[in-house]
Amino acid sequence: MPTLLHLNGPSGVGKSTLARAWADRHPGTLLCDIDELRSWVSGWESDFVGTGEAVRQTALAMMAAYLRTGRDVVLPQLIVTPSQAERFEVAAAEAGAAYVGVVLDVAPDLLLERLHARAVTPVTAVVSRIIKERGGDPLVLEGRQQLLDLAPVHGWTVVDATDMESALAGLAHAVRA
Repeated sequence: MPTLLHLNGPSGVGKSTLARAWADRHPGTLLCDIDELRSWVSGWESDFVGTGEAVRQTALAMMAAYLRTGRDVVLPQLIVTPSQAERFEVAAAEAGAAYVGVVLDVAPDLLLERLHARAVTPVTAVVSRIIKERGGDPLVLEGRQQLLDLAPVHGWTVVDATDMESALAGLAHAVRA
């Protein structure tokens, strides 16, 4: 059965990095990075949230179509609203696939260190600007705690992303469970 592996977590935790590593180790896996898709839309920088919602609909359709081919999808995407996560679960089920939700976590000091040290791309620059405008580091740490609180309620596995190899092993365990 194909799998939609949703890597959730706060900005800077390593969602995109782990998604790339996972896809590299699982040939044929579609890496669907909604933030990157968002950057394909003209004017996205000034309407990050609105563009994200429109692109999320497109990504859901694309992921469902790909899952129907019998292949896996890895989705690095911060989702704090349970109803948003449920949309991905439903799309996977309708495509005949399993949904595996994972919350990636690292210690708060490491999270902030990673966030501030990550490479500047058009997407990370806009995300950093939005984080700063909405409260900075405390906002990121609050979002981290929200995800950790939501994980047991929604059956999402929490995986320590401090070390790449250990995190990949944790993802493999979550997919097999």
